Order: sequence, then structure tokens, then C-alpha cells
Amino acid sequence: MPVQRLLSHFPRVLLVLGVLLILTGVEAAPVFAQSAEVRQVELIRRGQQLSIRLFLNQPPVYQITENLDARTLVVKFRNTKPGFPDGSPVKLFNDSQVEGVRFLEVGPDLWAQFKFREAGLVFDIDPPEAPNILQLTFRPSKQLEPLPPVEPGAKVRLLSTDFRSVDTEDGLSGHTRLTLIFSEAPRLFMQQHGVQIELRFPNTLPAEDYETPEFEDGRVRLERLDSDESQVFLTLAMLGSESRVERNLREKPPRWEVDVYGVAVAAPEPEPEGELSPEEELRLRNERVIAKNRKIQVQNLYQQGENAFRKGDYEGAVSFFKQSYSTAKNNVGVFEDTMEPSAIRALYRKADTIYTMLERRRGRNFHEAIDAYLTALRVSEDYGLIEDLAPHAYFRIGRSYQRMKFTQEANTNFEKLKSKFPTSLEASEANFWKALNQIERRDWEQAIKDFEEYLQVTPNPRFLAETHYRMAQAFYHLDRPIIAKEHFDNARGLDPQYVLEDPTLLFHMGETYYENADFMTARETFRALLDRYPKQDFTKLVALRLGDFLRDEGKEEQAIRAYEQAINSYSREIALLGKLRIANIQATRPYSDEYLEAIDLYDEIVRLYPDAPQSEEALLRKGLTLTLYGMYKPAIEELEKYQEKHPLSPYVRRGVVRENIDENLKGLIDNQFQRQELLELIANYRDYKAKYLLNFRFDSTLFQVAVAHQRLGFYEEALDLLKFLDSRAQGTMLELIRLQTALALVEKGDPSLSRDQFTRFLTDYPDSLYDADARFSLAQVYRESKEYDKARIVYEQTIQKYDNDEDPLRMEVVPELWYELGQMYEEIGRYAESGRAYHEAIAKYRHPVTAQDTPQFIIDSHFRAGEMLSKVQSDQEALRLYQNAVANYAEREAPETRKQVNWARYQIGVIQVRLGMEKEALETFRQLVASPEGEGEMWKRLASENHQNLTRQFSYQQYLKQ
Repeated sequence: MPVQRLLSHFPRVLLVLGVLLILTGVEAAPVFAQSAEVRQVELIRRGQQLSIRLFLNQPPVYQITENLDARTLVVKFRNTKPGFPDGSPVKLFNDSQVEGVRFLEVGPDLWAQFKFREAGLVFDIDPPEAPNILQLTFRPSKQLEPLPPVEPGAKVRLLSTDFRSVDTEDGLSGHTRLTLIFSEAPRLFMQQHGVQIELRFPNTLPAEDYETPEFEDGRVRLERLDSDESQVFLTLAMLGSESRVERNLREKPPRWEVDVYGVAVAAPEPEPEGELSPEEELRLRNERVIAKNRKIQVQNLYQQGENAFRKGDYEGAVSFFKQSYSTAKNNVGVFEDTMEPSAIRALYRKADTIYTMLERRRGRNFHEAIDAYLTALRVSEDYGLIEDLAPHAYFRIGRSYQRMKFTQEANTNFEKLKSKFPTSLEASEANFWKALNQIERRDWEQAIKDFEEYLQVTPNPRFLAETHYRMAQAFYHLDRPIIAKEHFDNARGLDPQYVLEDPTLLFHMGETYYENADFMTARETFRALLDRYPKQDFTKLVALRLGDFLRDEGKEEQAIRAYEQAINSYSREIALLGKLRIANIQATRPYSDEYLEAIDLYDEIVRLYPDAPQSEEALLRKGLTLTLYGMYKPAIEELEKYQEKHPLSPYVRRGVVRENIDENLKGLIDNQFQRQELLELIANYRDYKAKYLLNFRFDSTLFQVAVAHQRLGFYEEALDLLKFLDSRAQGTMLELIRLQTALALVEKGDPSLSRDQFTRFLTDYPDSLYDADARFSLAQVYRESKEYDKARIVYEQTIQKYDNDEDPLRMEVVPELWYELGQMYEEIGRYAESGRAYHEAIAKYRHPVTAQDTPQFIIDSHFRAGEMLSKVQSDQEALRLYQNAVANYAEREAPETRKQVNWARYQIGVIQVRLGMEKEALETFRQLVASPEGEGEMWKRLASENHQNLTRQFSYQQYLKQ
């Protein structure tokens, strides 16, 4: 009997130990020359007590294994055989507690398996009347009286509190005693959060005349005392070092004494009486009251969040928790208050609320909950508060990743939880969920280790049955069926219904019992599998069924071997089915060339057995496999053959084959369009145009064909296709077609028609996704036609429309529009307006301008803004803009940007000369001349020349001074 079973049934420990001693004595006796025999079984009932007697021909040597909660007990007789006169190994009883006993021969031993109708029986081994009799007595376990119901409402009242500092006789620091007097003694729960301790008294409320005192000494400060509907909370702040707390319950009157020990900090010097004016004393009291009210506001917001959560108002709860933390954080920053622990707790509860909301609404994206937990952990660590909730947060982060199928990230957080908080309950349960991740990843060895650790460190595991089932599944995959069977036995004893909901697990269990030669259980399992899941891909033929089972469980190589055995052992029909299934497995392996073997097998069935029923499926699957692996043209040919050979097939009559041909044409054209094989694309279009493409169902494919004609300069053909699509397309596709028509007219060189097309598009689709693109292109058309005023109007209208848009993505176009407007102004010589436009482009760019992915037009805007202002002699502003551009992009390595930076430095020097800053200009030109880059560049030659001129000028001035 296992040790944990002995411990859980302690009243029988002495009895069982006595039996073990008897067994030890029996085993030490001389070995009998012959095997023992069980010759008779007798049942004796006395009220609720039942005795079963087994008669042998000699004293037995046995071992008992029981799981009475699962209604099973096994007596294992050593070196024993059945010796019943009727020869039957099964004895059934007409009894309300026991069904019967079955005798199994296991090698030289005999196992007697008792099956009971009731769970939870207890048993004793009675002293034998004769050495060759074994008597077992069973009786129901004693039922405990149910506890009386708890009456609602709080019974206990907090009457008064007393706080005082206690010193030892020699004057050294002693301790602080907090005495709380109640109407009757309540329970006390104490929890520490960093430097704060929370005392909770359930079923308690303050008395009506109770007043909360204020207390603070060098060891402890009373932060607050509040209550909800049925409990009192008292929060203490530990001020001293090496603090420890002791609590004692006293009688007469009922009271709790809480003693706080530790080294006290120096208490603040009391303000001398009489030195403060009445106005100052009033102001000081008001400040304390206001500070206390700020804390109460934070706590109230937290409690409102809890109330909203209990009512199921998750959005409201999140809002209250967020306000609680924001208010506390504002108090810390503005009023220099200490961070309120309930505000940190609010961050955790906000994350819990989001997680619960997603869980109950069956959400799939838990990143919001993960971010909320990470924020709570970071803030909690920063303030050193509420760190006891960290294990829960790490656990929920891991579960969030697990729910999104990110097993690696989930395991990483579970491991982090176990390493940081190894003794927490969450760490023990994390082993179970981590093991499930390993099952998902098919890492069976690690899954077993995690399950074993879960069982070892968890006192009362709530997933005990599922753990045994999954461990059995893992051992099954490791080809260790004996151990798998033991776990299946344990799991079925705990929860026999669980496995019926998982066909895969049910199959594993059947295979396990089959491999352990328990054919009866295996047969029952397979029958349950086929009865409950008749639509599973299991064949009625045994050989193919085994292959299908193996295939469905991912053991594809073993399945192929099973199919090959069927091919070699059975009729042609079964052989063709086996070949077809082998090909189907190989056809779904995209990371190898086995799909080519599958295609050859399909082709072999079609060529050699054209009249077999499997030939039709093989031809269809060949076409579908070619489709799957992107062999679009051969796939079309095979599907056309299928249409011609099997015109009455439901796949042909229902249009499934034609739809697949259309999909292949779509894939062929899309593939060539993506690879810019435009000539081949147009050739294929013309080949299949008459047969399939005149009434093609994919407008997007015909649109790609039109764009291909346009890019190759076949504008008339492109416009004809776009006109055809315009007559049949709808929705967003129609918008895109009309926009592309306008762009094609631009490339064709017809500005008049393109302007009309753009104008019509903007009128018909004012809220189109492509509105900004159309306006941008229309402005470009006006610029190319030298109609700058109209272009300016289009730019300004577009900027005005998108600058205040609520969608930040739609606002992204504004900086580029300002840049294009600046370029247009630069073209017509309006440099001041151009500089302002470039500056607006920078101002409207809502991302870091120094990021590596900053667009080139933003970089250009920095330099061109300075250049434009320099041209209009706005030297101070131009100097500032140039210096800002150099500071932002001096470290860039792109050749074009390096050139812009050095030209900007040169222009800085020129402007400094104009502003009379000769010394600064001399240093600027010197740095440019000393730079290792730009040899032979114009900016370096100009800088060298200016540097020489300034040097001569300074030398001449120095000469005149001498």
C-alpha cells in the first residue's frame, strides 16, 4: 500500500502495519512445495457490515492494493492458482454493496479483484479462524454532521481601541501595543504588504459610537481603519527597522493585543506650545485633514471598482481601478504624499478584471491583460508595495500566453514565477499548466517531469485526474505502455467520464490497454470511441483502422507501415485504399519532397487502375495537391481532365472543380504579378481568356491583369479592362478601379481626362480610403500642368481635411502633403512659404524624427527648411533650423544624408559670417576641413576657401592691433 494512502487513512495504519508484519513472517516461513489454491469464496452480511472469506488449501502469502473511493480492491496472492469446482474465475454476488470478485492469473500469482457498488467504504483484515482463511470486513465510513448555516450580517462590534508605547525599565526601546476591544472575540487575519500590515476582522463592524483615533510613534503609524458590509480593516505602517508583530487573544473583556517590536526611529520633535499662531495651527490641521481625505478618495475609488467587478460591470471596474491609481500617483507627484497601497492593489485588480472579462467573453487576444499585469509588477516593484500579489500576476501572464497558444512565452513566465516565488501556491499550479504546454509541443519527457513536480509540491491537487490522464498520454507516446496503464488506471478511478470527452485520449487509452494485453478494456474503449465519434476517420477494416489511428495521432511513419502491410496482405481494393491513404499523408508534408511521391502514387492509381473507384479520387487529389504546392498550370490540366472524365461527379456538377480551376488561375496570375513577370502574366491571360476569364469571378485578378498592361505601356488594353471591371465591380473594388483608371490616364499623358477622372472620384467617394491618394495625385497633375494655384488649393484642402482627423492613421498623410507643398513653392521661387511648409511637415510628423525608420522626406524637410530661410535672408531662424538638422542626423551613415549634413554645416558657417560671428564661423569651417570624409566634394573645397579667408582676415586684424 502506498505511503500516502497509509497517511490518508491513519486509523487503519496500525492494523495494516500488523498485516505487513504477518506477511513478513509468512514470507520468512519455508516455501511450500506446491502452489496454493483458492477453493471457495463466502459472503457474510451483518447489517451495514459485510465480510468476505476466501478459503485456501494452505496459509496464503498476499498483498492488498485498494482504492475504495473508486470502488476497487485487489488481493494479490503469491504462487497461487484458482481451484474452484465450477472452473469459473468470476464470482457475482446479489448484494447492495459488492458486485463480485474476478480472479486473474498473472504469471505464477493470482489476483482477486473486488468491485463494489458504493464508494468510500473502509475495511479491516479480521484475525483468521484458521491459517488458510483470509477474511476481509467492509463497512461504510462515518458521516460527519453538517455544519449549521452561517447567519448573514456581522455579529461582532469593535467597541474601542487603545494605542500606547511600552518601554523597558532601563529606558531602552520596548514595543508598541495596540489593544482592540470587541463585544465578542472575532477571528483575525494578518497580511503584510511591504512596509504595511493589514489586519482584517471578519464578521465585525465598528460600534455606532466608535471614533477612530490617530496614533504614531517611532515604530508604527495607524494609516486608516475602515470597514465594508461585514468586516473591519486596519492598516499599520511599520516605521522602525527589524520589525516583527505578535498577536494575542485575551478574555474579559474580549480583545486582541497586537505587539509591534523593533528598533524605533527617532520621533519628530513636538512643536513647542505657544510658538504657532492660531491661524497657523488651523492651517496645519486643515492640511492634515485634506491629506487624509486624499487617501480616502483613493480607497473609495478602489472599493467602487471592487463593487463594480462583483456586479459584472468590468468596464466600470477597470475605470475605477485606473482612477484610483491615477489619483494616488497625482497625490505623490503634486502633494508629495506616500503611495497608497490600495492604489497599487488597484493596478493588479485592473489586470484581473481585464483577464476575467476576456476569459468570460471567450476572447482570443490577451495582450491587454498581459500589459496590465506587467505595469502592476513594475509599479509595485518601484514602490516596494503589494509584492505578495506578484506570484498571481506572473501566473496570469503565463495563462494569458497559454490561452493565445504562445507556449514558449507561457513557459518562460511560469519558470520566472517558480524561480522568484518557489513556495507560492501559484508556482505549484504553474507546473500543471507548463506540463500541458509541453504536451501541446509534444515534449513528452519534460511534460512528465512537470506533472511529477506538480503532484509532489501540491498538497491537494485539483487537477489530479487530468494529470494522471495526461501523464499516461505522455508515457504512451514514449512507448512505455506499462507505466501509461498505471496512470490510466488511477485516472479512471478518479474521473471515468473525463476521457470520454477527448477522442484522441480515448484512442490512446485503448491502444495502451491493447498493448498491455487487457483486450476487454481495449475493446470497450474502442467501442466507446466509435459509438461517441462515428464521424471520425476510422475505417471498418482493422488494418486500415490501425493505420488511420496512427495517422490521426501524428505517427505518420507507423501509419504508412500499417498501410503498406494492408497493401501487401489484402485484396486489390484494400491495397488501393492503402496506397491512397499513403499518398494523402505524403501530400500534406510541405517541408519535404514527399508530396512528389504522393503525386506519383496518384498518377499510378489513375494509369494502372482507371476503372477502380479509387481512380476518381486519385485524379481529383492529384489536381488538388498540385494546387496546394503552387503548380498552377499542371493543376489546371489535371482538373480539366477530371471534368472531362467524370462530368457527373458531384464535384463537377456543384462547381467545386471549376472553382478550383479559378483558384489556380488566380494563384498563377497573382504569383506572376508579385514576381513582376508581367509578360508571362499577359501571355497566360490571353491563353485562358476565352475559356475562363470572360466571366471570371475574381475581379482582383482581372485588376492585376489591367495593372500589368499599364506597367508595360499597353494603356488602351489596360483602360479597356478597367472599363469592363467598372461595369460589374462594386464596393471598395470599384473605388480602386476608378482610381487606377485616373492613374492610367496620367501615365498615358492625358491630363485633361485624368483631372476629370480624379474629380469624379473625389465627388463620388468623399469618404474613400483612397481619398488622400486621389487628392495627392490630382495636385501632382496640376503641378505638371503648371497650374500652381489649383495645386495649392488641393494641397491646402487635403491638409485641412486630414489634419484634425480622429483616426491617427489617416493623419499620417499630412506631413508628406506639407513637404510636397514646400517643393511646389520652391519650384516657383516662393522661398519663405516653402520654408514654412517644410517646417510644418516636421511639426506634423507625430513620431520621433531621429528614429532609424524616419522617412526621407522628413529628413529632407529639416535641411530644406533652413535652406529656404537662408535664401530669404532670415539668418537667425535659418541658423537654428540648420543646427537642429545637424544635431538630429549627424550620426546617420547614409551617403545622401551625410552629404546633406556637411552642406548644412557649411551653410551654418556662411550664416555665421553674415551675422558677424566670425570666430564661430572659423571653428565651423575648421571642423569641416578637418573632417576625414568628403575629399574632393564642393562643400569641403568651399569650406577650405572660407577658412583661409577668415584666417587671413584675423591675422590682418591682429597685425593692425600690433
